Amino acid sequence: MRRCPFLERTKFIFLMKIKLLYTIFIAIATLSFSSLQAQSAGKKREVGIQLDGIDFGGFNNFSGFYKKQLSENKYRRIRFFSGNLFTSFGEDEDFRVNFAVGAAIGREKRRALDTRLEFFSGPEFSFGLGFQSIGDNSSFSLSPSFGYVLGLQHSFNERWAINIETIPSIGVGVVLLPGDNDLVTLNARASNSVALGVVRKF
Repeated sequence: MRRCPFLERTKFIFLMKIKLLYTIFIAIATLSFSSLQAQSAGKKREVGIQLDGIDFGGFNNFSGFYKKQLSENKYRRIRFFSGNLFTSFGEDEDFRVNFAVGAAIGREKRRALDTRLEFFSGPEFSFGLGFQSIGDNSSFSLSPSFGYVLGLQHSFNERWAINIETIPSIGVGVVLLPGDNDLVTLNARASNSVALGVVRKF
C-alpha cells in the first residue's frame, strides 16, 4: 500500500499536539493538587463533569472541573473542556482531523438561597486551541476569552450535588493558515447554552 507523505506528516503533527496538551494538562493538575497539602482541614473541594448544550441526537461538548475553597463562600475554579475530537477518511481517501480543547480558570462567589440551593457567580478566563486538517489543507485556531459564570447548585447531601450554569463571554479568535492568510476576529456572545454538571464534594 502506497504511503502518503502528507498523511504521515499530518498524523505526526496531530500526535505531537495531543502530547503537548496532555503534558500541559498533567503539569497544571500536578500544581493544583500539590497545593492541597498546604490546605487546612476545613477547606472544601469539589470535582465534577459537565455536559454543555445537551443534544440527544448529536455530539455534546463536555468539561471536567476542580474547585477549592479560598475563604467563606469563595472558590477557585479550574476547568478543562473539549468541543470536538474526531478523525476520518473521506471518499477521496483524504485523512481528516478536527479537534478543539481548552482550559479555563476563575473565581466564584456563592450565596445560599436555602439549606440546599446555592447561587454562584464570578469571572472566568479561558483559552481554546483547535486544529483542522482536510487533505492538503490545515489550520490552527486560538481563542482566548473572558466570561462571567452564572449558576445554581443543589446539594443532595455532604458528598453529592448537581449544578447548572451559563457563561456569557467575549473573546478573540485567531485562525492560523498556511502562508500569510491568518484571520483575526472579535466576537461577543450572550450564550444561551446551559451546562449541566454532577459534583462530588470532599
